[in-house]
Amino acid sequence: MYLLKRIFGFVWALWGAFWFLLIVIPLTLVYAILLSVGGKKYSMPCVWINCHIISPLLLKIMLIKLKVFGAEKIDAKATYVFVANHLSQIDILAGASAVPHPIRFLAKAETKYIPFFGFMVRMLAIVVDRQNKESREKSYRYMAESLKKGESLFIYPEGTRNRTGQPLKEFKDGAFRVAIMAQVPIAVQTLTGMLEVNSPEGLQLYPGTVEVHWSEPIDTRGMTLADVPALKEKVKTEMLKHLP
Repeated sequence: MYLLKRIFGFVWALWGAFWFLLIVIPLTLVYAILLSVGGKKYSMPCVWINCHIISPLLLKIMLIKLKVFGAEKIDAKATYVFVANHLSQIDILAGASAVPHPIRFLAKAETKYIPFFGFMVRMLAIVVDRQNKESREKSYRYMAESLKKGESLFIYPEGTRNRTGQPLKEFKDGAFRVAIMAQVPIAVQTLTGMLEVNSPEGLQLYPGTVEVHWSEPIDTRGMTLADVPALKEKVKTEMLKHLP
C-alpha cells in the first residue's frame, strides 16, 4: 500500500505540474506584454488575478480543498504585512487564495531562475538575495514604499520551507522590521494539513483538505526596531496555537 501511495503521489504531482505550466506559461507571456505596453500600474491587477483566480483554480484542479477560519478578522481595505508558516511547494497557492486582496510576495533570489515562473516572479514579486546585504537593504526600502502605497506584502518569516520536523523554524527579522518601519499591522496566517497533501521532500502531491487559520492582526503602531524580537515571539505564539 505504501508503494502504491507513493506512485499515486508522484503521478498526481506530475498532473499538478502539468496544469501549473499549462496556465503559467501563457499567463506569463500575457503579463509581460501588458506590463511592457501599459507599465507597472498594471502589476497589481495581475497580482489580483493570480491570487483570486489562478491560485484557487489550480487548487481545484489538484482536488485540494481550502477551509478558511477567521477570515472576518482581516479587513479587505486595510494594508498588512501577511506572514505564514512555510511547509510545501503549494503554500503560495493556499496562502494567496485565502487573502482578501492582492499581495506582493517576497521571493528568494533562487526562484527567479525557475523557468517561466521565475520570470513572473521578477515581474510581480519583490526578489531579495538574503546573502547580499545591499540586496536586503534595497528590498526593505522597496517593501516600505509598497506598503505606503497601500500594497500589502506576504512574507514567509522562516525564509524557506520547514524540513526540520519541528512546528516552526527560527524566524528571520525582515517581515517584522518592514512592518514596524511602515507602522502597518501584521496579519498572521497559519496553514495546517499541508503535509498530508504535499510533502516538503520529494515530488509527492495528494488530494485533500488544507486549513487556513487567521489570528487577530497585530498592531505595530508605536513600535521601534527594538521591538522586533518580542514581535517575532508574539507571531510565533499565534501560529503555535494552531500547529500540532
